[in-house]
Amino acid sequence: MRFGDFPTAAFARDLPDGRHELWSGTGDVQQVFIRGPAEPCTPAAVLLPLDEHILVRLAAVRRLWRSLTGRTDTTPVLPITAQQRRRLILMLRAIDGWREHATYRELAAALLDRNAQHQSRRDWLTSPIRAQIIRIVQDAMRRVEGGYRDLLLGH
Repeated sequence: MRFGDFPTAAFARDLPDGRHELWSGTGDVQQVFIRGPAEPCTPAAVLLPLDEHILVRLAAVRRLWRSLTGRTDTTPVLPITAQQRRRLILMLRAIDGWREHATYRELAAALLDRNAQHQSRRDWLTSPIRAQIIRIVQDAMRRVEGGYRDLLLGH
């Protein structure tokens, strides 16, 4: 979302600390403070103090975002399961090894099954452990390339 996507303010006032705006027409009036220059193409961000009111502030930001984007969903993001957490940890370890130039066989032996290192070439090429470590590394690469954002949406 960029500043150019914001609605026209019902009221706006420029002060030394920034621009204060009131937005209406979305079912309620929302008070917004814009710090610094706000060119239409500039990405917008939210800055929140980490104080005892953080949960109230987060709920307000969520309402603001939903009104700006026209979203009506109220489905909360679900925490990841223990199995998903284990797989994510495995993916992180695998991508770290891959970036250090470890082979799939070395990764499989370190992360999945020690015996993978001792399989014959023929057995290794048809091994389900090999297929599993390749999938883990490929999934990890997708997460690193931006798929990690799916975690925030509960995917």
